[in-house]
Amino acid sequence: GSVSSSPAGITCGATCSATFNYNVSVTLTATASSGYTFAGWSGSGCSGVGTCSVTMTANKSVAATFTVANQTLTVTSPSNGTITGLGINCGSGQTDCTETYSYGSIVTLTANPATGYSFSSWTSCDSASGATCTMTMTADKSGVTATFAINTYTLTVTPSTGGSVSSSPAGITCGATCSATFNYNISVTLTATASTGYTFAG
Repeated sequence: GSVSSSPAGITCGATCSATFNYNVSVTLTATASSGYTFAGWSGSGCSGVGTCSVTMTANKSVAATFTVANQTLTVTSPSNGTITGLGINCGSGQTDCTETYSYGSIVTLTANPATGYSFSSWTSCDSASGATCTMTMTADKSGVTATFAINTYTLTVTPSTGGSVSSSPAGITCGATCSATFNYNISVTLTATASTGYTFAG
């Protein structure tokens, strides 16, 4: 951070010492650099985080303290999976969706699909590589989430001569269509219908 004075004289970093006339009131203003916050004054009766006023009745010394800023990352709870990272465990019943990090921290998030689902994409991620998202905490950030897609599986029916097979949900009409794709965990009911002159054997 930096400190300036009114009347002019102090521009610290560059000029941290200046001479003022007896009994002049000097107001010091602290300005935090990006990624830092002003923590407070000390010395010559100054305290708190506002401006510091020093009346020059003698030589005086004042210190300004700056600390690394904290930035908050808020993850949006995903459906059908979780997002995990340092201090983050969000989604599928887990509620640790917010964490605070020091300015400039690099946070790695991982998308973890629930059973029967696969990772699809990230939203509001700084840098993504597959199921991994990297966030650089130079500001408060939110809205990061992962999308998971349901897995699909193929059901194939092999009929013999003398009848047909249909499915519910629709998809299989065998003879014509003997293979269809269904979502994970779907219950598919197959119905066999014998042709004239045949019976269904099993």
